[in-house]
Amino acid sequence: MERTNELPIELVTFDLYDTLIELHPKRWERLHRALDRLGVAADLDVLRDADVIAEDYFTIVNGAIPIRDRPAADRERIRLEYMKVWLDAAGLPTDELLVRNARQNYMAEYETPAVVEGPFGGYRAFPDVMAATTRLHEAGVKTAIISNADSDVTELCTHLEFADGMDLIVTSALIGYEKPHIRTFQAAFQPLGIDPANGLHIGDQPKSDVVGALNAGMRAALIDRYERHAPANHEVPIFIGLEALVDHVLRVNELAAVAS
Repeated sequence: MERTNELPIELVTFDLYDTLIELHPKRWERLHRALDRLGVAADLDVLRDADVIAEDYFTIVNGAIPIRDRPAADRERIRLEYMKVWLDAAGLPTDELLVRNARQNYMAEYETPAVVEGPFGGYRAFPDVMAATTRLHEAGVKTAIISNADSDVTELCTHLEFADGMDLIVTSALIGYEKPHIRTFQAAFQPLGIDPANGLHIGDQPKSDVVGALNAGMRAALIDRYERHAPANHEVPIFIGLEALVDHVLRVNELAAVAS
């Protein structure tokens, strides 16, 4: 049931990867191909679900000290451990040789150019992004991106044609903090003059997007593009796509207006 005393939502901030854009081919499809080349049979759906555990590992490690700021040997060690965690979560062997070979054959996100037509794939925007930001702006709600990334994502967002639909784009590498650090979120709502209590952040990572937003005083929602999160395991709203998110924001604001 909606609460009639909810504060209005004046700002919606979005995570970028797996929220507004997705890697193509997807991570688990890339790993499936890599393992197939190594003669290792793997179930694609199992790899997809195990990806959540691997991403949680990466989120925790990267949040402690950004991977980009670590020595090269440490970065490679973490990439190998990430692969080991993923394979283990999928019930596959994790001997050193397989982990190294899988890592070598896997074309990861950070190694992929942002051109979907390229030989290695790339990124593409989800089809509901433009409509969602348009509806929010028409309702007087500001929008921003908060992305953990090693370089400015403005060019990527411009390439995918939704940068103009954002009031602000925040890249962790430029401000020096990674989600879930609260300063990453403050870098969005403070310049826009929005009280965090009137902000809502949505992303696909519970340990960075949800935890970070709540700690910063914002509201939070989880987007589950691939339907891998059980609502019983989370205390925030979960949306499959952005249309339902916008419906939620507009409904909250309508209730807030009636109650005021």
